[in-house]
Amino acid sequence: MPGWSLVNSSPAEGPAFQWDCVFNGTANTIQHIQLRLLNQTDATWVSAKRRYPLLGARVEVVNEEPHFTVQEHRLGGLNPNEVVFGEVSSAEEVERRVFQIMDGPPLSLSPDNLLARIYIFRETDRTDVIHMVTEPTVFLRCFLDTLSSRSELPISDLEQRLAMVVAPADLRPEPSLSPARQRWRHAIGRAIHQVKTAKRQGGYTLPCRLTRSTSRVPALARVRSLGLSRDQTTAIMTNCRLNNITFGNAFLPLAQVAMTRVLYRRYLRGEIDEEEWQHRKKQPYISEGPFNLRSYLDKQWFHKGGAGEFIISSSNFFYHLPFHDTRNHPFQRRSPFANLLTFSRFLHRVGMVKQQISNFLSHPLLYEMSSPLERLERTRTGALEWSKNVEGRTTADDAEVLALADFPGTVVAHGGSSTGDIDQILPGEYPLRSTNPLSPRSNIPHPAKAGYAIPEIPDTTEDEPKIVVEDSRALLHARPAELYLGAATRHKQLDVHAFYDENVFEEAVVREWLDEVKDAAMWYLGQSHAAEGSVRHKL
Repeated sequence: MPGWSLVNSSPAEGPAFQWDCVFNGTANTIQHIQLRLLNQTDATWVSAKRRYPLLGARVEVVNEEPHFTVQEHRLGGLNPNEVVFGEVSSAEEVERRVFQIMDGPPLSLSPDNLLARIYIFRETDRTDVIHMVTEPTVFLRCFLDTLSSRSELPISDLEQRLAMVVAPADLRPEPSLSPARQRWRHAIGRAIHQVKTAKRQGGYTLPCRLTRSTSRVPALARVRSLGLSRDQTTAIMTNCRLNNITFGNAFLPLAQVAMTRVLYRRYLRGEIDEEEWQHRKKQPYISEGPFNLRSYLDKQWFHKGGAGEFIISSSNFFYHLPFHDTRNHPFQRRSPFANLLTFSRFLHRVGMVKQQISNFLSHPLLYEMSSPLERLERTRTGALEWSKNVEGRTTADDAEVLALADFPGTVVAHGGSSTGDIDQILPGEYPLRSTNPLSPRSNIPHPAKAGYAIPEIPDTTEDEPKIVVEDSRALLHARPAELYLGAATRHKQLDVHAFYDENVFEEAVVREWLDEVKDAAMWYLGQSHAAEGSVRHKL
């Protein structure tokens, strides 16, 4: 089998993210984990490539369009610079290395032409502590399980593995429909998408430095993080359940009230003038978040392991909330949250978010409305402009700063998502116990168990943990002008991260907003609100 090419005859997320990579690696995500005990990494990497062949794929550009090519000989051995070893003196040094990797050139444009690479750093003072930096979480789970196992589990033929890695355009949820009916549905879905996009006007965000050339300047990716204790996390999650909401539902209203407090505080200090403040008060709060499209694709493919395949299958959804009315609520620099938004009104906004999500996900043309055509064209154009201007590449933007009213197009307050309990996606001990449905030795089928045959009976011979993941963290390379708020629970502790373009947003402003998000979470969901008619869990 000399080679295999995945050529998308219709646009899909893969090419869109490849154009992001061309644009100085923007939108890349990497996973940093800290663990104990590590050996045989080279052989494990080769095994993972054979199970997930796109790990060994190369990107070939033909007529300015990327094509992903798999060659069997590249899967059977270790290629140059696929596994990189190093030593670090502390966890802080690892953080610096991680950002150097993120700010460096994208792998697919390097001389090695790789889609994936793993960095392994050993701490000099604690030789049993290892830091691993790589990309997809699903692959990482497979890698750690294989690394800690005494023997390699059977791997399907390459043809069978590649047959599962197809473009979302070929995984329509209604494959039995005639081509004419499919084209008709796509046309209607596209029309609905265009109408929704045209109606999406205005918006506001944190104070920032935006120019007309910002979209053509690669983002200077940065992140701010904070964590809540186990007790604080327990109180928040308990109150979410008592109020029949999820933290994902509450995430956006919390972010909005936090942003409003940051803006109002600057207005009172005179840092936002009256004209800009009046303009902001008329704007909707627009947030953009990703959602996993896999479960809405072909059901047979999904349950055969499609949920865990090494491909990108996502789309975006826009949320809308009205601006907070500040006219009748006295607000000082350290005013209580209730002065701006009472608990009952907070729950009302959470309900608005729930309803918007429900309406979107239950739409009969969800698949057709979720086409990435618009973002594909936008990222492709930006990447090609960036590539052609080789001599002028810079991370500085010296153009004239725009006023908020002059911002082009829709102004998204921020992107964001809550990924839930990471321990359910990336468990902390390996090999995975046979009682865990994600374990390849479990006889319980699971849609994310890609590349493994389901045994008739569970294999308990590998149930003794050999690797322990002490910490893990996902990092996002922000796009130009992007502000992205992420949240996840790990070891029963909630962490909140703000990823942003430092060319546009100041660190001090982002830090203040993030602190307000935490305080808002504790005020609305971390304490009792019995005075408003309901008794809730109290920290």
